[in-house]
Amino acid sequence: MLVSSVNTVNPSGASVLLLGADYYGTLAAARCFGKRGIRVTMADDSTRARALFSRHVSEKVVHPPLSKPEALVDWLVAWGEGHPGTLLYPPNDHLAWLFALHRDRLAKAFLMYSPSETTVLTLLDKTRLHDACASPEVGIEVPETHAVGAGGATEASLSKLRYPVLIKPRTQVFLESGIKGFIVQDHGQLASELARFRDLVAFHRVLTNRHPGIDEPMIQDYLPAAETSILSVSGFVAEDGAMVARAAMKVLQRPRKVGIGLCFESREAERELLAKLAALCKKVGYFGTFEAEFIASGERRFLIDFNPRFYSQMAFDGARGVPLPMLVWHAARGDARALEHELSQARTRTPTGREVYCHKTMLDLVLALQGLSGQMSRVDVRQWRLWYDEHRTTMTDAVRDPDDQLPGLVDAALWASHFAQHPRSFVRSFVFNR
Repeated sequence: MLVSSVNTVNPSGASVLLLGADYYGTLAAARCFGKRGIRVTMADDSTRARALFSRHVSEKVVHPPLSKPEALVDWLVAWGEGHPGTLLYPPNDHLAWLFALHRDRLAKAFLMYSPSETTVLTLLDKTRLHDACASPEVGIEVPETHAVGAGGATEASLSKLRYPVLIKPRTQVFLESGIKGFIVQDHGQLASELARFRDLVAFHRVLTNRHPGIDEPMIQDYLPAAETSILSVSGFVAEDGAMVARAAMKVLQRPRKVGIGLCFESREAERELLAKLAALCKKVGYFGTFEAEFIASGERRFLIDFNPRFYSQMAFDGARGVPLPMLVWHAARGDARALEHELSQARTRTPTGREVYCHKTMLDLVLALQGLSGQMSRVDVRQWRLWYDEHRTTMTDAVRDPDDQLPGLVDAALWASHFAQHPRSFVRSFVFNR
């Protein structure tokens, strides 16, 4: 056990290995750790990823690609053995599951704060997650969902679906096609869209060999509130159940119907919802950082995702007084005093409600391309530009930071490069809703 400390600068030799350098959550973690005096090594299979260019990164290394998970785990173990005492924590679903799967082996080489593989997959597989939410001690609502495949929905039950519906993967873990889902407007499209899903959606064998059938799709009610009212509840839960959280409403996403969040507005965390999330974590045995996404439909809250890891807009929680990477750092080191100090400080800091989060470069692209295509009206384009101007002073950007400018420049260059290389698919991804 290391000596407890509540100093903001950690002792010499403290280090973390971060993967997923193209994720905005990884960049937020690097900045948080770096500002606290923790040495950051950034690993990726690319040499151009955004977070590699942060001034808080002390060393850059190249690891085997995620498509070769066995080689990646071997590389991690070898690197960790050469750098004892380094923290390892996942930035995405793939690594959250892979780290949990190999937790016993990785924990011999790294400091870790990872629950079991069963726990992580329960949260990342919608079928298992929905079962956990339905238990009496949790009681979290989810959209009506039907599994497809062996033991799933029958023709009779599918004939009673209320349209439109979503066809979605059960999980994003080692999903190789990157597809979030399809919207199906009527029963006549269902069979062809299920066939299209099976043609386009593929998973890596490392997951399907261990969990046969997880690659089958699921059919879910499409709730219109999902376009404009996604409530994000994010934070940290310790092994003893202590929790701190912030809430935000996703007010714009790309694509607009089913997509990645571009703009968030701060909201007050709902006590009843926090209690249910705490019950869910207790039931499945989860601890660590999390982001839970709910469709807010009137007074009802339908859980659609639970991310047991670092997540994209994590910098927003840091700006609102919750330094999530440091909570993981103290917990992984077993430093109960420092962890309680950070939790106490986070609880006493109350957001004003005026804080917002935005990916400005991507917002500009969405407004320009959807405005030109007619997918967004001129009035809406003007409204979003006014929204940005009105919130400029209370905004956290996904990547831009005046004290760490190079990642923002690299981010813009990468988007320009994507457009130059694949102009048609680039425009489709920003314009169309499917």
